[in-house]
Amino acid sequence: MTSAKSVRYNWIDWSKSIAIFLVIWGHVPMQSETHTIIYSFHMPLFFLISGYLYNPKGTIKEELYKDLKTLLLPYLIYQFIFYPYWFVRELIVPHQVINIHNSIIQPLIQSLSSDPINGPTWFIYCLFMIKIYSYTIQKKQSIYWLTAGISSLVSILICYWLNQHSIYGTYATHSFFALQIFFFTGQALKRTKIKNIANSLHQSIIWLILSIVSFATFFSMGYTSNYTTLPEIVNFHLLGFTGSCMILGIGFILNQITSTINYNVSIGTMVILGIHWMFIGVFNFAIEKYLHIDNITYSTFIAFIISLLITAINYPLIIFCKKHIPLLLGKIRIPK
Repeated sequence: MTSAKSVRYNWIDWSKSIAIFLVIWGHVPMQSETHTIIYSFHMPLFFLISGYLYNPKGTIKEELYKDLKTLLLPYLIYQFIFYPYWFVRELIVPHQVINIHNSIIQPLIQSLSSDPINGPTWFIYCLFMIKIYSYTIQKKQSIYWLTAGISSLVSILICYWLNQHSIYGTYATHSFFALQIFFFTGQALKRTKIKNIANSLHQSIIWLILSIVSFATFFSMGYTSNYTTLPEIVNFHLLGFTGSCMILGIGFILNQITSTINYNVSIGTMVILGIHWMFIGVFNFAIEKYLHIDNITYSTFIAFIISLLITAINYPLIIFCKKHIPLLLGKIRIPK
């Protein structure tokens, strides 16, 4: 989901693996505050990590081609993979009209216009837009950070105005404004010595404790993603940053532990993102039919176990794509 780099950071791999697990956990239906906690920072975390790893080296034409191939093309492929499940789901909806327009034309147009039938893959579309946008304002390095700062502020104001007027568009387009600042922050962190914290267990623990305390404090003040007041704007971003710092802190602490499984999950985040929603849907449908209930919800613990199971089911798919279809990992090739 990010540009390939010659240097890998083990703490980033841990952070990505935790982040994608949180995505699965957050999508499993549950009635608990855990859901709100996860949603308050898991996507800011992904954009921050993506910004940290973003390292454009070619011309705008070369970068556009690479992102079309490693982001937009996989995004479309995951819509096709998801389509049979989506179609069957539409068939079992009572009074649903099935015709060429509703079943073929509309989902195609919908997915091409940043509103995917495979819901979670909006992130891939949004990341594509932000990467290209970031590259265009990087051409003049001397004023890049000024431009990025102004752009982030303007984006926050645009998002505020959209929320005020209940104009939400698609997840991808709305998040382009709402989460852009986290991508630029990730790029800024790359210029700091933050990676050195991972080499000190003492510093890593202090980082994590401070992040947890800060996050808990801000979370107690409330959370809303569709902010319409100044306090809500401030708290949205503070939760996004401190929540991201919590996961980075865990990554710092785990940095000395090298795991092949963790590495594979980390490089396979796009596979999990593109497939897990279908698995959750099938699992929920089977349980609902077996128990004769509708709209099932789980306890936090059961949702956690289901998320572990879905991650495990995705693992062989990641290994297969790693060996045979690296494009579905968002990679042109996998470094040896």
